[in-house]
Amino acid sequence: MVDIAFSTAGLSKRYGLTTALDDIDTEAPLRSVGLLGPNGAGKTTLIRILLGIITPSSGSFNVLGLDAKDSMNEIRDRVGYSPEFSPMIPDVSAMKYVAFMGRLSGLRGVEASQRAHDTLHYVGLGEERYRPLREFSTGMMQKCKLAAALVHDPDFIILDEPTDGLDPKGRKQMLNLIKRLYTEEEKSIMVSSHLLFDVEKVCDYVLVLGQGKLISAGNISDLLLADSEVLRIRVKGDIKLFAEHLRSRNLEVTIENSFVDITRVENVEMIVLEEIHKDPEISIRYMGRKSKSLEDVFVSIVDGRSDME
Repeated sequence: MVDIAFSTAGLSKRYGLTTALDDIDTEAPLRSVGLLGPNGAGKTTLIRILLGIITPSSGSFNVLGLDAKDSMNEIRDRVGYSPEFSPMIPDVSAMKYVAFMGRLSGLRGVEASQRAHDTLHYVGLGEERYRPLREFSTGMMQKCKLAAALVHDPDFIILDEPTDGLDPKGRKQMLNLIKRLYTEEEKSIMVSSHLLFDVEKVCDYVLVLGQGKLISAGNISDLLLADSEVLRIRVKGDIKLFAEHLRSRNLEVTIENSFVDITRVENVEMIVLEEIHKDPEISIRYMGRKSKSLEDVFVSIVDGRSDME
């Protein structure tokens, strides 16, 4: 059983003098993967290569264990894709559009129609499935594109900016749908987005591209805790007085909301416990490493890369 969604070896793509992808060696697990990077990082180019829309200038890749040189048609059969742009077929109903996409993916007429019916219900468009696309709001169109990506029951789903243009309620609904696909339907997903919160909400692995190069890859949980030099404490009692006690022990301390953050030094946990033991009015509620947000990690990674170049 293959447990890799895709892998690349020396993958490069050049447009004249412009290098969109530069010697990418990576692999993504069959999980919920976030694809991050600033504009021009190479995200869209990577997606188009994986789908066989464009060919790389050099290097190789495989998807779901299938070599792209020999098995591109089978790869397309097993991959679902929701593009960033919306389909411009204004007078076609959602039902006909999704069924048509099913036919393009190899389904026969009756099966394509049944699958279109089922997937539109799944994404919450059951009542609107016969309405023409020109009447769809941005949120409805995003759901329709997701249904089209799911109609042929793919093993790996690529979603390009799936929450783009949505209001807060629509974003929440879309993120819940994506999370259900991964956690309940056990689908492998890759979400390409510039909205770091969205990726952090639904993904557990991330690939970061910058200027066509792979900058970082790994579990989000590891990235958020990596190199954390801050011990975070939550206590019951006078938090300001507790912070002053710690400062008297030559610790660097800041207060953030209801947390006390301490720059890590040798035996810092022991010092903290000693101060708590001294004051019966103080009790500990939490102690652990301060985690970063994905935005913190992304900015530090990209800035660090920029400094090196």
